Amino acid sequence: MLPLQIADELTVVFPGLGRELHAPATMASLAAQLARFAAFTRGALRGEQLGLLEHCFAVADRLLQQADDELAAAFQDAYFPCLHLDVQPCGERLARQLMPVALYLSYARYQYAAAHRPA
Repeated sequence: MLPLQIADELTVVFPGLGRELHAPATMASLAAQLARFAAFTRGALRGEQLGLLEHCFAVADRLLQQADDELAAAFQDAYFPCLHLDVQPCGERLARQLMPVALYLSYARYQYAAAHRPA
């Protein structure tokens, strides 16, 4: 998927992200866009907006299911690392409870790989 496609798709669902995702510094990079989306998702968690958090996870799951290799890599390189669920109170528990199964499995694989990288 092209960065513009992701920016447009996320903006339709989350209009508040439009300006950030269409900014010149973000526009050309899937990783930068997914990092911004992860920050938005993390904000829903910090604000205890569980409905919004679940919706963010559902959209992320849909994008990941449709992902080509480049978008799938951006999830591994930007979205999952930028969620920082492991440092949020209840973040890991809410991930298990609110993430769709496919997204959670990808997230868990990312967490396992990150924990077992050589230092």
